[in-house]
Amino acid sequence: MAYIANTAFEVYASNISRDNLQNITGKFGTVTGEGFTEDDCSAGFLCVRNGRLPLEGYSDASLNNGNSWYMNAAATGASPAGFTASRNTGIYACNSYDVNQASAGTLNFNFPGRALGIKTPKGERGTFTEIMIGEQYNFGAGNFSTAPSGSNLYCTITNGLLVAQAAAPTDGSVYFQVMDMTKRFTEGPYDGGAKYTLMALRSVAATE
Repeated sequence: MAYIANTAFEVYASNISRDNLQNITGKFGTVTGEGFTEDDCSAGFLCVRNGRLPLEGYSDASLNNGNSWYMNAAATGASPAGFTASRNTGIYACNSYDVNQASAGTLNFNFPGRALGIKTPKGERGTFTEIMIGEQYNFGAGNFSTAPSGSNLYCTITNGLLVAQAAAPTDGSVYFQVMDMTKRFTEGPYDGGAKYTLMALRSVAATE
C-alpha cells in the first residue's frame, strides 16, 4: 500500500486507560504466515488481525507471540467472527505516534521531529488501536476515499479507508458518525489539514 498523504489518527474520547488490550502491536501487509508480504501502513488506516506473529528467535520451534499480530486491511466494516455483538469491533486503526523513520533497504532509521500523520514502515512493528463502539476518534482527510460534506455524515469502511454517505448502513456492520469537521490537525507549526471527529457505532441489520 503506498503511503497516503494527510492521514492522521488520535483517540479523542475513550475508556482506553481501562481497556489495556485495546492497543496491540503488529506488522501490516497482505495475507499472513509464510505468504505474508510486508507493507507500509498509513496513520489511521483501518485493519483486522490475521494470525499471531512468530515469536522472534523461536520461529523454528513454531512458537507465536502472545499478542502481536499480522494486520491486513479491513475490507469492510463487518466485524470478525466473535465480535458481532460486543463493544469490541475487531477493527483496528494504525496509531503511528512514533518518531519519523526513513527506510533504506531492510533498515529503518529514526529521526526526531513531528509524529503526527507519519506511517509505520514495512517490516516494523507498529501500534494498532481497536475501534470501540461509542468511542470517538479523530481522522485526517487522507483517511477518506469520500470525505464528509453536507448531509454525508455517516462513514462506512472500504479497504481500510472511510467512505462518507448520507445514511447509516443497515447490515450490522461497524460505521462512524461525524461529530465535528471544523478542526485542524496541528503539531507545532505543522498543519496536517482537516480533522474529523467520528463516533464508532454498530448498525442494526435490517429485517424483512
